[in-house]
Amino acid sequence: MKEGDQLLKDGMIDQLQLDTIDHYERSKPLSVHWELRTILYLGILLFTSGIGILVYLNIDTIGHQAILASILLACGACFYYAYKNRKSYSHEQVKFDSPFFDYIVLLGCLLFGIFIAYFQYQYTLFGTHYGLATLFPTLVFFFCAYYFDHKGILSLGISGLAAWAGLSVTPMQLLEENDFSDVGIILTSIVLGLLIAGIAKYSEMKNIKKHFAFSYNNFAINMICVAALAALFDQPLKLFSFILLAGICTYYIFYARKEQSFLFLLLSVIYGYIGLTYTFFQILFEIDNEFAITMGFLYVMVSCAAVVLFFIFYKRILGIKK
Repeated sequence: MKEGDQLLKDGMIDQLQLDTIDHYERSKPLSVHWELRTILYLGILLFTSGIGILVYLNIDTIGHQAILASILLACGACFYYAYKNRKSYSHEQVKFDSPFFDYIVLLGCLLFGIFIAYFQYQYTLFGTHYGLATLFPTLVFFFCAYYFDHKGILSLGISGLAAWAGLSVTPMQLLEENDFSDVGIILTSIVLGLLIAGIAKYSEMKNIKKHFAFSYNNFAINMICVAALAALFDQPLKLFSFILLAGICTYYIFYARKEQSFLFLLLSVIYGYIGLTYTFFQILFEIDNEFAITMGFLYVMVSCAAVVLFFIFYKRILGIKK
């Protein structure tokens, strides 16, 4: 312990105190909480991936009905365990006694999604209405997220909602052409992102699962900013796109200060910097003279200095004292 030796040398502690501190540091328990959580999540991911591979390799020998029945049985077992070990619903965050509860609920929802997708692919349960095939499990995910207080399932629900909204706008074009620069997709992403941000704000104001606000806002800022940048790059309404991007970045900078969240501050700065840089150089390209070239070099130097200062003083920006 170099720090302890220095304290001993300075006369701030004696040898007995140094030995006590050294013994404590060597014998104190080591937390493996996040390592175990990571292993469990990876286990669920590998298990569900294995089911997909098993289905793909043995589809002709096992049979569709047997596979669907097995998946449904496993899904039902997970939900039965979750229902038997649930706690009463509360607007506040609910802590469950079993450390495996969250993972079993997550596994059940993933199996349910696999079941619906397989059933739709093989038997076209919802016909050609791909949006319904996405919306149905999405609603189940949202219900389970609130009923079992599970952030991971909430993320599945938000992802499903985004997929449903995209499929509802241009289902065949999205599946066949993968044209994500389409104005319909961009506007849908912006509207959906604003809606999700509104839900996050409402949940915080009404204290309804306000710990879900982080997940909502994380999806909202990325969804809106990516769509705004896509509109800024490819669509004619560049001024509107820039104002929207600046507004959402400003909102989340204040949100980051309120929550002292480095993530939202970093995302706001990155998206804002990309939009500002693109707009600034677009203006310089239109000017196209020596002054524009000089301003371009000056902008690069100033912005690089600003990035360095940002990482030095980000704690002050967030209001973190330590």
